[in-house]
Amino acid sequence: MLIRDLWSYYQGYVIIKVKGRGIEEFLNRASHQGIYLWDVQRLSRELLIARMRALDSTRLRQAIYSIPVTIQIRQRIGLPFLWRKVSQRFALLVGALLSLLCIYLLSSVIWFVQVHGLQQLDQALIHEVLKEAGVRPGVWRKAIDSRELEKYLMLNLPQLAWVGVSLRGTLLELTIVEKVEVPVDQRVPGDIVAGKNALVTQIIPFVGRVLVEEGETVTEGQVLIDGSLGGYGSMGQSVGNGYLRAAGVVKGRVWYRGFGEAGLVRHIPRRTGEMCTSNRLLVGPWHWDWGVLSPPFPIYEEEKRVKRPTWLRFNWELPIGLLTTEYHELEIEKIETDLEIAKEVALRQSWEVIEAKLTPGVEILSEEVDIGTEEHNGDILVRARRVVEVHEEIGVFRALSGGK
Repeated sequence: MLIRDLWSYYQGYVIIKVKGRGIEEFLNRASHQGIYLWDVQRLSRELLIARMRALDSTRLRQAIYSIPVTIQIRQRIGLPFLWRKVSQRFALLVGALLSLLCIYLLSSVIWFVQVHGLQQLDQALIHEVLKEAGVRPGVWRKAIDSRELEKYLMLNLPQLAWVGVSLRGTLLELTIVEKVEVPVDQRVPGDIVAGKNALVTQIIPFVGRVLVEEGETVTEGQVLIDGSLGGYGSMGQSVGNGYLRAAGVVKGRVWYRGFGEAGLVRHIPRRTGEMCTSNRLLVGPWHWDWGVLSPPFPIYEEEKRVKRPTWLRFNWELPIGLLTTEYHELEIEKIETDLEIAKEVALRQSWEVIEAKLTPGVEILSEEVDIGTEEHNGDILVRARRVVEVHEEIGVFRALSGGK
């Protein structure tokens, strides 16, 4: 595909819009006359957009003779059209030739540095150590010794367990493995606290002193089972400076609230078929633009494509590329939704909000749902409010802080 696109750009091609009742007959006649069309988009029964070679555009008049269609050339793309624009700009031509002469030199320079395998380390720290080693975008490939760079990183980053360096064209790739931290000692002292606001229904202490009673309302972070030496338990043993590791089961009733809404009118963006294109030639840190720089449409969406040639023999990605941006005009279409469907959407959203908070396997005790309609900015909204009461484990362990 890249070779075909480059060849089409070299020869020059045009984007045409065909409108009328004889589109099928036009396509058949164009095929018989050897007129090659590609990227054909049938936008409606009487509207079609396609691309064709610039050389074939002179035969369009013969192809549409006596056919009820009209053809409009929307855009001309390619080197022949570009050459007409820049042939009188000598400085621009000289700059382009110098850029091409620099491609060989640019392919011998590292332009990109990628780091894979980061878990805890900050990527900025890795790049800072690389700069200290003299490795950064713009350095010559021959100046980098992969084995020496690996040793340097291992010596200056003690958090690393292993590091690998590979050079791929203008890309320097680092694959690192961080050291695994030792998990927290399960005997570290601390308390059992409330993980959420709840009404306590059951307390079974194993280690420590119970500070709340069944039927009492607790708030998130409140201590439920104290692990200080004043507490006791059949399984307790001293593990810290006057403190135990509290343990036990604490269950309670918890209320979750969810909200969802849906409109009776949906605004759906659709393409009108109008479009324009912007191109950017990338060469290392430089770029040249041509085509439409600012879309003339009030509402539009972008489609970007970057094509970079690769030297397959060495699997090198050259530091040049072509960025094509297509701007498609949009129009907003209003679609009315049935009231019952909107209610279902709002109810489903309210449940999804609660479901994301629930612990797997909890016991649902009750559920209340309130649904109604409201006017907002001229549109009718269906809003659902849901309250779910569950019975679940609320106690979580909190390690003893240094200042306690």
